[in-house]
Amino acid sequence: MTYSIIVDLSHREKIEEFPDFSLGDDEFEVEYIDKNEGPIEYDLLEDFDVLFIGNIQQTKDGKNDKFTKDELLAIKRYVGEGGGLFLTTGAGGDRDIPMKMGSIRVLYKMTGVRRYWNGIIQEAASHFLVNKQNVLKTDLFNHPITSGITEVVLPNCTFFTITEEDVEDVIVTSEKAEFKYLVDDTTGSIGTVPICVVSAFFSGRCVTIGSSDWLIENEFGLDAGDNISFLSNIIKWLSFDI
Repeated sequence: MTYSIIVDLSHREKIEEFPDFSLGDDEFEVEYIDKNEGPIEYDLLEDFDVLFIGNIQQTKDGKNDKFTKDELLAIKRYVGEGGGLFLTTGAGGDRDIPMKMGSIRVLYKMTGVRRYWNGIIQEAASHFLVNKQNVLKTDLFNHPITSGITEVVLPNCTFFTITEEDVEDVIVTSEKAEFKYLVDDTTGSIGTVPICVVSAFFSGRCVTIGSSDWLIENEFGLDAGDNISFLSNIIKWLSFDI
């Protein structure tokens, strides 16, 4: 089966290239909304299975990382009519940008995420790979995107504050996890908090993950653990194939 993915690059995303991979007989066709293109329109999205937004670099006064009202309506219509939204962030989260100033928090009705915390997770012993910033998870909650997955590595990860409606934790931190707050460079305990969630929005689905660097091809990214299979499961689930 072939899955079609459209990657947005028009809002200062850090992940500028979707991983080039294949698994078994499945194929992935990828197209891009380039930096100087846009706005995002429903007519552009409707022919794709998945819209991927990879770690927007939020700024307080910039305009290139903010969604217009028309873009937001287009994404809502796309997901609401059965599309898949795949959103990843990373260290720094949404940089504490308020929703009214254009933060990715504006997507919360679809993603179920109200805040992407401004910092980076420091995992406890036995829950990281080589260093504390490479979150290693083996205790994954039961869900189609974790089927057959025994180990996921999520480098440079943040955590979420989520809504209470139509959102489900899939991966959480350990009870001893800490968080380095970038605003003042302090570190404090956070305990068990969500770093990967799934949600439903009318006829569509969303997956939100606090790390984007796991999609980069290196020893702590796509090549680590079962990350490739995890990504494949995500695309299939968002495409209503599993």
